[in-house]
Amino acid sequence: MKTLKKVHTGIFRDGGAGAFAKRRFRDRRKKLMAAEGQLMAITGVPYGPGGKTTWSYAHSPTYQEPAMMYLTGINQNNVILLLDPNSKVSDEILFVDSKDRVMEFWEGVRFGVGDDQSLKEVRSVTGIQDVRDISEFKDVLKERFMKQKKKMMGTLWLEGIRKGKVVSIKTDHNFDFKKKLEGWLRSWKAPKAALKNIMKNHFKLRLPLDKYDIANARKAQDITNGGYKVMLKNFRNFNNECQVQGFLEGQMLMNTPFGLSYPSIVASGVNATILHYTKNDDDFSKNEMMLIDFGVRWMTMHADITRTFPVSGRFNPMQKILYEIVLKAQVAVEKTARAGLTIEELNTVCWDTVNQGLERDFKAIGGKLKLQYKGRPHGVSHLMGEQEHDGDPFRNYAQQPMRPGWMISNEPGLYGEFRLRLNGKNYDEKIGIRIEDNLVMTATGCLNLSSKIPRTVKQIEKLMAVSAMLD
Repeated sequence: MKTLKKVHTGIFRDGGAGAFAKRRFRDRRKKLMAAEGQLMAITGVPYGPGGKTTWSYAHSPTYQEPAMMYLTGINQNNVILLLDPNSKVSDEILFVDSKDRVMEFWEGVRFGVGDDQSLKEVRSVTGIQDVRDISEFKDVLKERFMKQKKKMMGTLWLEGIRKGKVVSIKTDHNFDFKKKLEGWLRSWKAPKAALKNIMKNHFKLRLPLDKYDIANARKAQDITNGGYKVMLKNFRNFNNECQVQGFLEGQMLMNTPFGLSYPSIVASGVNATILHYTKNDDDFSKNEMMLIDFGVRWMTMHADITRTFPVSGRFNPMQKILYEIVLKAQVAVEKTARAGLTIEELNTVCWDTVNQGLERDFKAIGGKLKLQYKGRPHGVSHLMGEQEHDGDPFRNYAQQPMRPGWMISNEPGLYGEFRLRLNGKNYDEKIGIRIEDNLVMTATGCLNLSSKIPRTVKQIEKLMAVSAMLD
């Protein structure tokens, strides 16, 4: 049994549910079928790294369409799921490639069909009993579609509202699959509006995390926290951003087989004013601050954390004032956040707090500033789940009441040029500050899964004092 588990963890992610995994994924599929009530076809990513762009590789052990991962746990390219709630024979069919033992010699075990042993393997691990060769998909789909009383079917593609118009993401595999289905439907003389988007119901079911997801997200936070603390304690050994990144990621990756949540941002001094800085190769001086945006996965859940700290180990007076303005905004958002409110309402809380803090705590004592933005630099939050940035890519969800179980980021920031004369000393710096935690909504408030990751001035300076003492 241990050997089987070791073999299949690369292609079947049980989400931490263990023995209950097959029932968990089956329940998800049943809920989607109940919500849609129609025939549905959902595609996985049809190609792996290097499959479309030669010699291209992805530094991630998960390379799957999140919808497929959510519904099946299958982490394998070129799979299709057919759901047919109106069938009395088989309401779910999984399509995979033929078993290729030569390819397995190169890349490891893959689900496949073509012999009884391979078929038994797929059924046993996934719990899906009707498994067929992917070459049969078009014929099976046509047969099932023609049996539908209402000539309609659903699939998933990403769309949203931008400038008052419905727009779609046209560059991914989901849209390619949609276009293929539309072509087939035309050839089958189907009605023009036969293909429906299941995105709304799918995200409605997927975005609230279950207890396994929350436990996995906590685990990701714990690993990220451990790496961050060890990095701060050893900060005396680093002279450039690359060394910080290498050490931090090494500490985290030693404790998860599921990889990073995204490429780390390690930005010192003026580099921290670039929101998505990833060059990560500059030297830094002791007078600068450093912003790091980092995190790891556990199973399919993510940590998405940002921390900002002084390279010297101690905030200078101006850095401390500005940092605590951002921290107060973050705390205000955390205290406000709960199911029923919208992310846009949290934006109002966040940026009002930051701007009021700048007036009261910085400008009022003679501080001068030139911000790199008007009003607000970015949203305080995005949804998290099967993807580190989840939900519709146009973020129309920011206007919708949040639901219990939604996980969001909480990341106020401040970016610009700041000058202050205090106690006879001049301070003049270009600074970027961001502090980010991950919150799970409840009916009465929220759970801060990142609460153990040091963020106060006192906590940061204490950890960095350990580094200084070791010199």
